[in-house]
Amino acid sequence: FFGGDPLFPIFLKCPSACVDLALGHATMCKPSLLEAKVDLLRRPLVPNAGIVKSIFVMAFCHLGVCMLCVNVLFDLFVLGIPAYTVAIFSTKLFRAYTTWLINFTTPIVFNLPMGWSGTKVYMSDPGLLARAKADNALLLANHGSRIDWMIGMYVSWITKLSAHDCARKRVGFVCEGIIQFMPLIGWYRKLICEDVFVMRSFKQDAATIRNNCNSFHDAKCKRLLFLSPEGVVCDFGPRDRKYISECRDFCTELGYKPFEYVLTPRYKGLTCLVEQVKHGGMIVSVCMAFERDGVLLNQKLTSMDREIPDIYSLLMGIGGSPTNVYVDMKELHFTADDDIKKIMMEDYVRKDALMAAWHRALEEKGAEDFKGGFQVTQANVLEMNVAQLMHALMMIGLAHSLNLLPSFFNFCTALYLIIAFCHTLGWMMNGTSMESVPFESGIKAIVMFLFGAKHKEREKKKKA
Repeated sequence: FFGGDPLFPIFLKCPSACVDLALGHATMCKPSLLEAKVDLLRRPLVPNAGIVKSIFVMAFCHLGVCMLCVNVLFDLFVLGIPAYTVAIFSTKLFRAYTTWLINFTTPIVFNLPMGWSGTKVYMSDPGLLARAKADNALLLANHGSRIDWMIGMYVSWITKLSAHDCARKRVGFVCEGIIQFMPLIGWYRKLICEDVFVMRSFKQDAATIRNNCNSFHDAKCKRLLFLSPEGVVCDFGPRDRKYISECRDFCTELGYKPFEYVLTPRYKGLTCLVEQVKHGGMIVSVCMAFERDGVLLNQKLTSMDREIPDIYSLLMGIGGSPTNVYVDMKELHFTADDDIKKIMMEDYVRKDALMAAWHRALEEKGAEDFKGGFQVTQANVLEMNVAQLMHALMMIGLAHSLNLLPSFFNFCTALYLIIAFCHTLGWMMNGTSMESVPFESGIKAIVMFLFGAKHKEREKKKKA
């Protein structure tokens, strides 16, 4: 559970695992994900940590997620939903207020996972992002983690990008439809942030995308709209392996070398998403890499060493091994009438090659030399912690004024235990943390288990 080599069971089961004795020492040749015949790849709760350290680090991680939930709960139900009375009379005024509220809330979202835990964001061209933040913008990122959204919130909130001053900007996301139903943060993103939630059917989603973009234009509310054209994060299960293979086949059919680090982009929705910049603004291609202790986390899709960073990955930095993020940006130019499919495939050829080059550079030069090609971005630490303190004082003050202070602390304790149980259950069932938003590891594990059971039952009936 807490250490050891999580690949050992695969080594025993996979025929391609071998022992090379020619050099006088044992070397395990780790199999490709597509070759592995196991449904579960178990990761240790805390990498490179013993039992005692794992307990303390996980206690902090659960506390960080609990504080995030309590803060968002307060902002949603006390400061957010009552503002819908304003929306009845003026959508423009409602959006102005929710923009202020989002800017007020944003630092408490990433303060513990990034500020306290030591995560740093490095950019190859911070000036390009500063220009993008001056107007509406559409940002198209690879999907190497479950916390792309948190990085998006971070760069939209900070007002200093290395040597470049920039505006603080509202940010929205194009998300899986299921996220809007996730407790607290999912509800907040739906009701306050008004993100675009898609169900992966272009016919169904086209109107949703256009209506969302145009409603913000009508209210003259500018924002960054952040999405991943890949659409999904592939884990290590049979369906994930199948989808990776399908993406590789798709590349071959189109005459491209199969991508190693990224999935193929879904392009149809972009014909609608260009509505985001129809009155001006930039379309920007974003490539992100995640590194810890000099090791690239979002490695090749078929690598058994690949790790998909989530909220817990960032929070674990408190244990001394923070996750660093590297960002490359390039401006794209296209309209709804252009060959978006070709443009996106060419861009993903570039991203795949860039990820491969970064991977080689980290292995050959090490993290310190690799950082030399980027500029580090810094958030205002004092402002982040003041926002965190203000939220705490406001919640405690409200609970005290209503004579509910003991109930408030009891609620926080119960929530902490629920979060710890939900995450641990998900990790035990899936072998890894899947926390893009709180509670997701447990909820997804249960949903996947139920769907898996139904699928096995159908297969048995077919064979019978």
